[in-house]
Amino acid sequence: MLDYTGLDNVISKGAIYSLRHAGVDDNWFFGKGDETDPVLKTTSLRENFEKTDPEFTGRPTVPALVDIKTGKVVNDSSQGIMNELASAWKPYFKPGVKDVLPESNKSAVLEMANTIIEDITAIPGKIAGAQSQNEYEKLAKQYFDRLEWLDERLADQQYLLGEQITVPDFWLVVSLIRFDTVFYFKSKLNKKALTDFPNLWRYAKECYQLPAFKQNTDFQAIKEHFFKVSDDPVRSIDRMMPVGPDESKWNA
Repeated sequence: MLDYTGLDNVISKGAIYSLRHAGVDDNWFFGKGDETDPVLKTTSLRENFEKTDPEFTGRPTVPALVDIKTGKVVNDSSQGIMNELASAWKPYFKPGVKDVLPESNKSAVLEMANTIIEDITAIPGKIAGAQSQNEYEKLAKQYFDRLEWLDERLADQQYLLGEQITVPDFWLVVSLIRFDTVFYFKSKLNKKALTDFPNLWRYAKECYQLPAFKQNTDFQAIKEHFFKVSDDPVRSIDRMMPVGPDESKWNA
């Protein structure tokens, strides 16, 4: 959302290394080695969480909004950061960009965002923790029922809430890219492929063509993060990188 709204001109972005360092499963680093983030002046995100709370013992999470003056994490909630940027930072949007969280439609925008998060974004994580066939199937049904609903909704409109991008579109596009690239395989969400939903597929491809989405999508890094996971030697099929899917279809 930073690039789409122009907030990247006032809020810098730092990318973490896509893999966990070998033997370290509770931290995120800014490079393969000991590279330092040029703005935060730290080599790992844990350092910033510890500046916030010297007794921090949890796992640093991304995204994280960091105060560059203090180095402290001021927000580490994905949903909280998205809503904060869409509302409190509106004065810094670039000229001409449409409001992604309009006051006139705020309740509907937030309700749709919650729906996407609960029924799409959060499902793969819940499936990873499923402890029975029945639990997995219920979650998969919830996921695909919502995709069917979204496909119908997008039959006669460009975006989720009409003809302009709003907050839930950012949630959905990222989730659809990961569905096609990772979760169809890894989470056994394979009842249908993204391309089997004509309106969702059209929507996803059109959004992907926008520079704000395309320039911030790294298919290789996504697969590394979810399949290979870490720099530890790969010795089992579950951590081997898949050869597909064909990324060129996103530009077709």
